[in-house]
Amino acid sequence: MSDKFIPHYFRDIDDTLNDREPYQQQKWTRTAIKAKENVELRQKFPPFVVPAAFYKIVHVNKYTSMEELHLLVNHVQQCTQFTIDTESERSDGQLALIQIQTIPSQLPSLLILIELQHLPFDNPPTYIKIKEFFSLVFRSGNQLYSWGDMDKELEPIQDSHLFNWPTTASLIDIQPYFSDWYEWALAHCESCRPNHHRQHGGVNYDNVTTQNYSSFKCVCHEQSPYRPGEKWSLQKALIYAAHMFIDKSCTVNNWAAGLTSNNSTLSTGRRKKMINYAIYDCFSTTYFIRPVLEYWTFNKLKNTNI
Repeated sequence: MSDKFIPHYFRDIDDTLNDREPYQQQKWTRTAIKAKENVELRQKFPPFVVPAAFYKIVHVNKYTSMEELHLLVNHVQQCTQFTIDTESERSDGQLALIQIQTIPSQLPSLLILIELQHLPFDNPPTYIKIKEFFSLVFRSGNQLYSWGDMDKELEPIQDSHLFNWPTTASLIDIQPYFSDWYEWALAHCESCRPNHHRQHGGVNYDNVTTQNYSSFKCVCHEQSPYRPGEKWSLQKALIYAAHMFIDKSCTVNNWAAGLTSNNSTLSTGRRKKMINYAIYDCFSTTYFIRPVLEYWTFNKLKNTNI
């Protein structure tokens, strides 16, 4: 790929400046490598896109009306499954945003962005309604899916009284299960073995186990880039399993600065990009829930809707 397509500040990863401390140079280099890789992946793979009709975005902050909160509470009362993610403020590392996607029986789904630094602490009725929302999401019997340890990610606000902790809902981290599923899917690829349900050479492909995966690899999906036991990044999981791209350039950001026009100093364009990043982190995790836990083949994954 030509360097002209890469922002100039990412072109020379080995660049060194005299005024950088060694640890600063290492951090700069890591950031530059990730940014350059993100640009290259964007050009190589089509984006992962969820039709706008499938979802609605709901911002929860001090400007959210009581009517909006009533509608939100009514919606989550009907849901038992959710996808959850978090983002931290780049300046101090404090938890700043919680993203929750509802998984209702009928679309549209709601993408709820809770801006922790902009909640209505001085408006008791509204704040109580937000706590009611959290109590419904984290109630017993619900399943909350994530890509990463949500118990650890939510630890900074477990004493904030927004919700009871420890939660009685089930927190299900998809990430640790992905590696085994991917190896299984490689061994059960219909595109490479259209007759994989039959026996070939005395081997029944339906009975392939983790011990003999290596003998039955598909050629339309790449082998895992990770060592055994390593956890997959969500971006790589989507690229390797579905050949689709999600932009991770907004990961480190000013998430505490506000995401709506009436509570933010950020530009409209930047807020839009951050919101898109936040909701697609949830979408991508939701996309993998059933395929990974129910052991879908690559073809079934390809032909499904989120």
